[in-house]
Amino acid sequence: MFRYHKFIMKPAGLKKILYFLLLMCGVLIFYLMRYQFSPLSNLSLRLTNKQDDPDHNPAQTEKQPDVWTWRCENEKCIRYQRNRKEPEVSLATCNMLCGSMQLWPKPTGLVSLGTRTISFTVDQIVLETEFVGALEKLVKSAFSCFKENVAKLCGKSDSKNSDINSFKINVNVIKTNVTKLHFDTDESYSLTLKTIKTDLVVIIKATTFFGARHGFETLSQLIWWDEYTHGGTLKVLKGALINDSPMFSYRGLMLDTARNFIPVVKIKKVLVGMAANKLNVFHWHITDSQSFPFRSIRVPKMSAFGAYGRDMVYHPDDIKDIVNYALVRGIRVVIEIDTPAHAGNGWNWGPSEGLGELAVCVNEQPWSAYCGEPPCGQLNPINPNTYDVLEKLYKDIIELTKEDEIFHLGGDEVNLECWSRKLKWNNDTGYYSDLHDLWGKFTVEALQRLKKANGGKLPKHVVMWSSNLSKKPYTTKYLNKNNIVIQVWGPLQWGEGVDLLREGYRLILSHVDAWYLDCGFGRWREMGEAACDPYRTWQSVYMHRPWQILGTNRHNILGGEACLWSEQVDLDSVEARLWPRAAAFAERVWNDPPFDAYAAVGVAEDVYTRLNTQRDRLISRGLVAEAMWPQWCSQNPGMCL
Repeated sequence: MFRYHKFIMKPAGLKKILYFLLLMCGVLIFYLMRYQFSPLSNLSLRLTNKQDDPDHNPAQTEKQPDVWTWRCENEKCIRYQRNRKEPEVSLATCNMLCGSMQLWPKPTGLVSLGTRTISFTVDQIVLETEFVGALEKLVKSAFSCFKENVAKLCGKSDSKNSDINSFKINVNVIKTNVTKLHFDTDESYSLTLKTIKTDLVVIIKATTFFGARHGFETLSQLIWWDEYTHGGTLKVLKGALINDSPMFSYRGLMLDTARNFIPVVKIKKVLVGMAANKLNVFHWHITDSQSFPFRSIRVPKMSAFGAYGRDMVYHPDDIKDIVNYALVRGIRVVIEIDTPAHAGNGWNWGPSEGLGELAVCVNEQPWSAYCGEPPCGQLNPINPNTYDVLEKLYKDIIELTKEDEIFHLGGDEVNLECWSRKLKWNNDTGYYSDLHDLWGKFTVEALQRLKKANGGKLPKHVVMWSSNLSKKPYTTKYLNKNNIVIQVWGPLQWGEGVDLLREGYRLILSHVDAWYLDCGFGRWREMGEAACDPYRTWQSVYMHRPWQILGTNRHNILGGEACLWSEQVDLDSVEARLWPRAAAFAERVWNDPPFDAYAAVGVAEDVYTRLNTQRDRLISRGLVAEAMWPQWCSQNPGMCL
């Protein structure tokens, strides 16, 4: 049984409790105020806020005296503990003034660089030009790209430190009517940089816009951000003279967007990287047996049946946008719809429209019996409707890209077993004892349809992958060397390039053992080995110089192309797979610098430092690039090389 006792507190007790509570509140407030204003607390809060802020700019960090400075000794930047009386010299400034030039790709002509610097601001850069029409638009657009790249060096800094009144760029182009890139387009340029009174004046001279664009790119590489001077400022060399032109007219990069869809925004970033390295052909492998994301104007069913999803399609406006974006950056776009192999999903709507089987072996199992990787699929060469569809697709591509000099027909890895088992022969279609002849007949008919799609004229350079059809006796039987260019993808030791050159064919080189950037990432399917191990390092990419071995008719080598197939590449990894290895390739096909194959070190030391500087430029432009070495090596290159 519980009893209730009424409790009455006396006034004196109530006062004691109130005093105690007030005392505790005072103690709590004291400790809170002490923590709020303590140095440790402020440091912690600052670090937390800066790490969480994606827009935090290191250039705006509260400046602390730097312990280190760099001195140029024996053409290398050496790190030293700074003497208080000694001026601070940043690593970036030391690199630009010490030893080898920090230009990439290395110019082929005369280079003379000054040893003094000038500070300036982005707002002081002005373009002086008197062009009109299409050329004026291109030059101004290229200038805008240049200025944007310079601005990105600053981050969010609003530094106004300058040693000049203005930064004037004067562009002179001789052939004002050349606004499309061709094999014989002159891409040479000269760049002169000098001070006139209180102005910095740059003169870029070029035969065509494409040379002038390269001049803008080289000028951007004479500019850097110095975090030591005035708390951070843009710097440029006070004087320079550069003459430059490429060794090869075709400097390509192939990207496969069919195995995994790569969105337009990422393709544009690839083009930004290409422009930074003076690559000039974007070979777009846009479809394959896995998917058909190309939205054809004339045959919309291709993407309706073949795209991974409605949001994974390249619409006509997307392609026009990419073509224009590339042109401003000195790049032409070559779209490839591979045939007759590598054609499956997207081609499987023929029966429902009364057109019969446009493709055979589509998604056939076991895939190893019908193709090199799943899913399988090849065009049906004995169905005339297949060629009607091809002609429409070819016309779409030519209209969208405005590219009528180069056309890529595909033509690799035809599986004759697929045709042997799946084609339905009759008296009208006939039968071929050697299915290579059927392959050849398909190619001849595809070329005729391409000719019709191009207004009755076959493009001057029709590119095809090397294959069994590009070997004797089929080459001379089906491939006219006056029109056909062979893109050799097999390893150099196969020797197919030598045979083709002897027969008089023109070549684009893409040797799998050096310039396939997708290799070395392991096996993605359970059956079979990894496609092309091992990983191609940037050094192996750089040191591949196949024309030195091929020898015969070297003038028929139009250039080279690095390839990135996308079985194990998507939008999140495409940039790191390309850079900086594609940059290493770019210097090989722009300058083709010599090296001693018998030396202990095949790659010269300055290549490491120049490529690392170029990687930093790519990162400043928003690209992702693989690390070349620990950051310590960047600060102490002489101790790593």
